Amino acid sequence: MVPGTWLVVASAVAGVGTVFLIGSLWQYRDKPGARWFLVSLGGQAVWSGTYAAALLVSDPALRFALEVVVWAAMATMSVTFLAFALGYTGRGRFVRTRAGRALLTLPIVVAVAVATNPWHGLVWTGFEVLPVAGVATASYALQPWALAVAAVGALFPLVASVLLLDTVVSYGPLYRREAVAVGLSTLPPTAALYAWLFGLGPVPTVNFATVLFLPHVLFDAYAFVGSDMFEFHPATRRTGERAALDDLGNPVVIVDEQGRVVTVNAAAATLLDVDRRAALTNPLDDYLDGDSLDPTVGDQRVTIERDGAPHTFNVTARPLRDGGDTHVGYTVVFQDVTEELQREQRLEVLNRVLRHNLRNDMTVVHGFTTTANDLVDDEEVSGMLDTVERKADELVALGEKARSVEQIVAREPRQTPVALDDLLASVVDDLREAFPGRSITLECSPVTLETDEETLRVVTEALLENALQHGSPDDGDAVRVDVDAEKESVTVRVADEGPGVPDQELAVIDSGRETDLEHSTGLGLWLASWGARQLGGDLAFDVSDDGTVASLTLPAADPTSEDAVGRSPPSPRRDG
Repeated sequence: MVPGTWLVVASAVAGVGTVFLIGSLWQYRDKPGARWFLVSLGGQAVWSGTYAAALLVSDPALRFALEVVVWAAMATMSVTFLAFALGYTGRGRFVRTRAGRALLTLPIVVAVAVATNPWHGLVWTGFEVLPVAGVATASYALQPWALAVAAVGALFPLVASVLLLDTVVSYGPLYRREAVAVGLSTLPPTAALYAWLFGLGPVPTVNFATVLFLPHVLFDAYAFVGSDMFEFHPATRRTGERAALDDLGNPVVIVDEQGRVVTVNAAAATLLDVDRRAALTNPLDDYLDGDSLDPTVGDQRVTIERDGAPHTFNVTARPLRDGGDTHVGYTVVFQDVTEELQREQRLEVLNRVLRHNLRNDMTVVHGFTTTANDLVDDEEVSGMLDTVERKADELVALGEKARSVEQIVAREPRQTPVALDDLLASVVDDLREAFPGRSITLECSPVTLETDEETLRVVTEALLENALQHGSPDDGDAVRVDVDAEKESVTVRVADEGPGVPDQELAVIDSGRETDLEHSTGLGLWLASWGARQLGGDLAFDVSDDGTVASLTLPAADPTSEDAVGRSPPSPRRDG
């Protein structure tokens, strides 16, 4: 074989291998950056194949024409590989900018400039074909500006490699080896291209870049074909991070360690009435209508004028750290709570006024009704007054339940050791006095829970009251309370023998909302449901012809704690 023939064969093999790679990756053409990568590979295939053919051509005119194609292919590959890296890493917006579109015209400009060089000589001078080691090489002297343009263009693949490697560092281990392979694959042909541009190496007129496309093709095949690198790409994460900030409904401001604005999302720009660019580097406090924020304090509250009216915002500030866990600033999130505060205020006023008036007025009604009942001899009128007394008592009890609801919802649960058997015995004793003549049985072994004692008392009282109210004292219906303690949970069951809780009331509790057509008759079940949720437990009802069983399941105490294992009387409590 002629010594230089291996250059032709290696270049041709690189071109053919690139064509096969294009065919393998065609299915991914709709992935971010994939079309630019395919175009770049197309430029690489044309460059390799054309250069292989040019090494066999000694005719100056034909060799000049092939040189024009080679230069156009080089420019195409260089520019589109950069466009691929931008799109693949989620920076594809640059390609759609004016500068990006101008950059994409570089291959056309290069092709025209080289093709017309015989008339202006701006690209090179002294073009001639020289035989070297059995192949034909082209020799010419590049003009300084053309050499500078070519050298800068050759940097584009290196910039693309930096983008890929930066993404690997920033976004973790997903396809790390594959992205490194693609990034490093550009180094050998780029080094050969620079050696040719500046006349370095033993044979300055031979461009060895096409030969070094062979490892480039192998690296790309490993990354994109062997590992499906286009299936998961960093563009999704980068775009998602940008969208998470820009598309978030709540205003978000990023500040540096000194509280100066670094960036704001669209919602924050509207809230603070600032231009996103103009706000950069200015203190965030400048836009807060006299209030000030300390980003080192996690949760704060500020008032900002919005639409001509003051709005109250809860502000959450969290430290922002880079990939090296270095503190670089704070993320400040604003949440408008104006309507929520107004609604809470209205509910507090209504709740207080109604409860206060209900208790006072019903006490007056009850007192006058009792006195009137003592003075009346007519049985029919006395029966009516008895009904009024009963309803007055029920309304007072309803007011007390409303107060219990408010206390449960508003208070923070306090986890303390609670002797469940003692608590249930106390609740049962209280309700026996409130419902004389009713049978309540309690069966509970000594067991201790880590829970909120006050809320647990309210919930168990509500379940027992509900069972007593739905039972029938005339038929001697009994209410039974028993406890099933397991390793991870404790279940309190309250069973009655009455007609059962109406399906309508259970449906309302299950759905979590009331309507004009579907609503409960009181607050008892709501109180039990909300309280169970506060305790981190679960409340369920089993209704049958034999009655209703309400099951309150709560997390058990830590089995290793002294409170959980320290109480071990031999027999369960049985009350009748």
